Parts: sequence; C-alpha cells; structure tokens
Amino acid sequence: MATPRVFVSSTCYDLKYIRENLKYFIRTIGYEPILSDDGDVYYNPSIHTHDSCLREVSTCQLFVLIIGGRYGGMYKETDTSITNYEYREAVKSNIPVFALVENAVHTDHHIFLTNKKEKPDIFEKISYPSSDSIKIFNFLDEVRKSTVNNALYPFRDFSDMEAYLKKQWAGMMFDFLDNRLREAHSKITNRLLDDLSLATRKSEELMKILLKETQNDKAAITIQEVDNKVVAENFVRLVFSKFNIETLKGVTVQKLENSINAESWHEFLIKASNFHIEHIPTEDGSDVVLWGTGWGTGNKGLRIAVIDGDEYIPEKYHDMEKSFAALQALDKSTRKSILYLFVNGIK
Repeated sequence: MATPRVFVSSTCYDLKYIRENLKYFIRTIGYEPILSDDGDVYYNPSIHTHDSCLREVSTCQLFVLIIGGRYGGMYKETDTSITNYEYREAVKSNIPVFALVENAVHTDHHIFLTNKKEKPDIFEKISYPSSDSIKIFNFLDEVRKSTVNNALYPFRDFSDMEAYLKKQWAGMMFDFLDNRLREAHSKITNRLLDDLSLATRKSEELMKILLKETQNDKAAITIQEVDNKVVAENFVRLVFSKFNIETLKGVTVQKLENSINAESWHEFLIKASNFHIEHIPTEDGSDVVLWGTGWGTGNKGLRIAVIDGDEYIPEKYHDMEKSFAALQALDKSTRKSILYLFVNGIK
C-alpha cells in the first residue's frame, strides 16, 4: 500500500529534539518521515549532497518546514540556506507545505518589521535575541507573502506543533473526501444533462420528420435514422469537450470524409486532423497517449490515453466509440452535415 512521504526541513542542531519528536509522530499516523540527518536521503555520489536533498523533496507528498533561530548551512556557494532551497523545491513541485516558526523567532520578526519601517537606517544593525541572522526574517517573509499555501504557525513546544499538524492533515483529508463526493455528484448531474440534451434533440428531429411522414411502414426506419444522427452529432461534442477545443483548425470536410472508415475514433482524429499519438515514459513502462491539436507534452492536462497504460479505461470512452460508430453508419449526405460541425463548431 502506498504511504505518504513527509519531508522534514529545518536547521538540524537547534531543533534536534523537535525533529526527533516529529519523526515519531509522523510514523504513528502511518506516514513515512524523511529526514536528511537520519540517512533517509539517498546521496548520489555523482552530485552534491545538497542537490540530493532537493531531489528527495520532489519525491515526497507533504513538506513540513520548521523555522528556528538558526539560519542554517548555506546551499553550495550561495549565501542562502539549504532549508530555503528545500522549501523552494517543494513549492516548485506543488507539494503542500506546512510551515511552523518558533514563537520567540516569530516575535523577533514582528520587532524586525517595526524597526525596518520606523528605523530604516539602523534596523539591520539591531540585535534580535532569538535569531542569529536577519536572513531568517527574509525567509519568513518569503513564506508568508506567497500567493498560495502561505500559512505560518508559531509554536512554543512540540505539543503545539503536533496539535496543529493533526488539525491540518485532518482538514486535508476532509477536503479530499468532500471534493471526491462533489466530483461524483457533478459527474451524475452532467450525465443527466447530456442525456436530457440528447433526448431533446431527438424529439425535435422526430417532430420535424414524423409530422411530414405519411407512410407508417417507414416510421421505424425514420426513428432509427434520427437516433443515429443525434448520437453521431454527440461525437463532435465529446471531441470538443474532452480536448477543450472549439473547432479542428485547418481541417476540411473532405478530409474528414476520407478518414471516416478508420477502425477507431482515435484513428479517425489522427487521420483527419493534427492529433497525434506519443509514448509517454512512466514508472511502469510507457503510456500511449492521444494528444489534441496543437498540444504537446508540456500540457499534460489535455491528454487522453487511448491504447494502454493506467489511464485507459475502455468504459470511460464508451460514448466516444458508440457515437463514432453512429457517425460511420449515417448516409453520406447526413454525415456531411455533421462533419461541418468539426469545421464550424457547435453553436
């Protein structure tokens, strides 16, 4: 079973007891603590130890930042601490950050900000009893001024820290479950609306045709033709929605018609437009992915895996397969009217 990995970043010496308690706490709730001073980081012999720490950060799912009164060791040849760089790596990797600061340092920070405003000529020369460098205050400002994930919690001892993290992680779990429930409800609602839209369009087409139809023996055929037309039209809507596009730029109706005998809906898109298949390396092998027009691997939110890999769930694309089959079954004239929608869009 997968276990969340929690990277603990702080100055190692002045917060040694805090790190030990935090390591035990993380283990008791079933997560895996990652602490550089415990040998949890793999130090690749071919790179700097600091870079190994940054690599390890990107493999974790949670990041706990503890800011104490020591600024800590510098990253390589810079004048910025390794803790600072680890924090930035977590932000860059979009890992949730839970930042805590010692209460005395938090108080010094407020004094520093006041002096910076009221005594701009000497504030850098003033001594702050709980902090060994004003760089700590600049680090605090970097965290609290972030546009997202900028909560900064002062603590007096480990019990404060434990209580805070329990509440935050419980809230994170609640948010996950609540979003999951909302997503399920949204899918049901959207499916009902789609079905209602299909039914409405079928009714409109049937009313137009059957009011003109006088021969009862043709009614069943007419109903089937209308059904196929509406389902086929839905193929255009599905392509536009799943790939977040409005039209297939540069494509012609003739090219679409020439590609209609493709064996599958994704082969049709590849032949008719500039969709393309690409092998995306994954830990378990390679996912074969269909990309929408004009997009590449830089925007992974717009890909659809269609052949193999964990993302391809055949049932998920059943509507695509069904509606494409309906499009193929239409007579050429009716199909042409639907293919125009790929070029002009659905109003």
